[in-house]
Amino acid sequence: MPSSNTTPASGAKLSWIARHRNGSLYAFVTVLVAAVVCGGVLGFAYYQGQWATTAFTDADARLDEAQGGAQRALLFPEAASFEKLDAPAIEGLNSAYVTDAGDYVFDVQSAGYAGDVQLMIGIASDGTVAGIQIVSENETDGIGTNALTEDFFGTFTGLAAEGSLSLDGSEGTQVDGVSGATFTSTAVVEDLNIAFEAYAQLGGN
Repeated sequence: MPSSNTTPASGAKLSWIARHRNGSLYAFVTVLVAAVVCGGVLGFAYYQGQWATTAFTDADARLDEAQGGAQRALLFPEAASFEKLDAPAIEGLNSAYVTDAGDYVFDVQSAGYAGDVQLMIGIASDGTVAGIQIVSENETDGIGTNALTEDFFGTFTGLAAEGSLSLDGSEGTQVDGVSGATFTSTAVVEDLNIAFEAYAQLGGN
């Protein structure tokens, strides 16, 4: 009787795979190998995706910092350096920097008409508003944006960065808003109030 390890035609020995290809062990091994391969492919793809996500996030952060640095320099062009501070825990305060000359820059945001109005507010070493830069906004062109102009921002230049501001005089110092742009004017004033509070907590006026 021929051995079960040979073919009837040639008498040649069959491989282990050929002998067991219809068995449950062969099926198990095949599924296991396929699972390992697929797992490796998926794991590699996940790792690559995570790496790409991290790389893009880091690149965005560097870009944001570069843009922020450019805007800080516009507020205080003669500053030799900007040191990032531990920002006080104030709602709407994103970051705080101080220059080598003792000037402060606050990145702040508050709700406007169509989203947050994010501004960068400079407070000079003498405790007065030095200037305002727009970081981001989504206000209506020709209406809300009328309160995001150099003309309106200029009305705050030289103002003492102390106490609080309001459009209706209900508290602190009353200031004039821009007609037809009440929501955006209010956001600008609230941003200034956030910067004033942060300045006070960091040892300002």
